[in-house]
Amino acid sequence: MEIVKSYTLYLNTREANYGSSNNCTFIFTTPIVLTNTNNRFLISCPMVELPYSFSQVNTTNYTLPYFYTDSNGINFNSTDMNIPEGNYNINALLAQLITSLIQNIQAHGGPVLTTANFTFLYNSQTGSVSLVMSNSYNIYITLKFSQAVVLGIMFGWTPTDIVINTTSTKISPNKVMVNPITSVYIRSDTLKFQSNYEAIVQTYQNSDILAKIPVTTLPNSIIYYRNDIKNMISNKFLADLNLYVSDNLSVLYQLDMQGVNYGIMITIDEVQMKPTNAFQDILHTGIVVTPKDLIQQRDDILHELIAQKEKLEKEIEEQKQNAMEVEKNPT
Repeated sequence: MEIVKSYTLYLNTREANYGSSNNCTFIFTTPIVLTNTNNRFLISCPMVELPYSFSQVNTTNYTLPYFYTDSNGINFNSTDMNIPEGNYNINALLAQLITSLIQNIQAHGGPVLTTANFTFLYNSQTGSVSLVMSNSYNIYITLKFSQAVVLGIMFGWTPTDIVINTTSTKISPNKVMVNPITSVYIRSDTLKFQSNYEAIVQTYQNSDILAKIPVTTLPNSIIYYRNDIKNMISNKFLADLNLYVSDNLSVLYQLDMQGVNYGIMITIDEVQMKPTNAFQDILHTGIVVTPKDLIQQRDDILHELIAQKEKLEKEIEEQKQNAMEVEKNPT
């Protein structure tokens, strides 16, 4: 494919015409249009400067439902206990879980508990956590990780419900992962990708991903992304461009950048799908077999030429003989 025209866009989400850094739209003063409708656009994202301003624990994953019961006859279901938005290490996350449980249990009429009633520990050797309680009477708290999958990943649990109590210690079967957002995706509703697919948080389907950016830095830093992968789109013209951000966990396809903007470089190449002599077909096979009828025509022509040659040679010979006879017998 030959590039016939190229466009380079240097954009910053703070200059978008509509929206925020989470989801914004740029309107072009001069639309980008194919010079030939038989051509196609290739789009790539060579450079992104993305701030790590988003929270690993956010409004899409911060709720942990649980069921409380104790030997004093108190029991209730809670669906409103949250881990406050933010980025945590595992020890801070365990401490916040204790604080959130104490506050929420009391808010639902439960007993007054303190941090001393909870022994939530991280084992740095195994990478797992252990959960147990202590009290003068039996307490059972069922943490419903089946409804809070992301928090389960953070604490090292599979999507199942676990019961923590005062009689046994629960140890997570998996290693903790307090940073489960491992990639950020720049997407676009504007672009119509021809061969772009994904199976990240939903089953295999067509995708609108412009760039996948691995999260390789610490919070409150800048993630620098470089890539020259080009994707073909079927748009014949672009009057505007929408950009929005998602992560590798949420089906909501919306990542909160906390109001911080980012810069992005986009390259759009118009490519010629066929050369100008597209109708002059060229055979690219290594060996071309000659048809039998052509061979027969060649042999017939060759025989005819040989016969004409013999006839001419005979006539020439006869003319020589006649000339010699004339020289011998002049009149």
